[in-house]
Amino acid sequence: MTKIATFWSGQVTWLERLSVNSMRAAGHAVDIYTKDRKTVLAAGLDAEIVEVGDLMSGDAAAESYLRAGLVAFYADHVRLELQKRSLGTWSDLDCVFLSPLRIADPENDYLFGWCAPNRLNNAVLRLPARSCLLETYQAALRRRPIRTPWATPHVRVKRELEIMLGRAEPINPRKLAIGPRALTYFVRKLGLEDRAAPRRRFYPLADDQAELLVTPSDVAARGLISPDTTIVHAWRGKLWSIGASAPPAKSSWLGQRIAGLEG
Repeated sequence: MTKIATFWSGQVTWLERLSVNSMRAAGHAVDIYTKDRKTVLAAGLDAEIVEVGDLMSGDAAAESYLRAGLVAFYADHVRLELQKRSLGTWSDLDCVFLSPLRIADPENDYLFGWCAPNRLNNAVLRLPARSCLLETYQAALRRRPIRTPWATPHVRVKRELEIMLGRAEPINPRKLAIGPRALTYFVRKLGLEDRAAPRRRFYPLADDQAELLVTPSDVAARGLISPDTTIVHAWRGKLWSIGASAPPAKSSWLGQRIAGLEG
């Protein structure tokens, strides 16, 4: 059974706890890499808590994002380094596992999925350590000055102008879109679209449907989840942005998952 490897920073909430519990119920060991091992350990999660410092000590680009408070961008670098070192399959801690992830060939299998007709997501990610995809993607994120061929035309032009003016780092690094948009770009560039799982496997609900997971009735959410859905990505950022950060109603889809895994 493949190990799940991920990263967390900050306080642990009901959603991260649910995610870890669902991974363990599916039979996966879980390693959580963190900058604040003491805080994450205190949450008592059923996982191995690992200091991330040694893993990322040579990645100056990643550290620059952390200093700028862009934790999600730092995590994008962590997930690729975990793949480079074959330390486990990545899963964000807002993924709820319904069944185990099966990896037939750990040396060569890719694992990523569509979240929209033209967009992959990296909440679930496994890349072969020696793959051209991983090598190309990771090198692009570490390159200085960083260029963004995956970004919108406006962002690309602005980045090139910044480089001409001698800025190795962008004025607004939030616009770099080094996660799902960059992954989609490199998968297409290398002709690996056929390796992507269909949306129903990991992302049966779009981000603008995340609210359905916490509404008191689970009917709408259940209607979007198919028998071959392995993981439901709960879109933490979206839930928090709409004020749904409190533990959900027990009758909701997520509330039922919490009760089932704690019982």
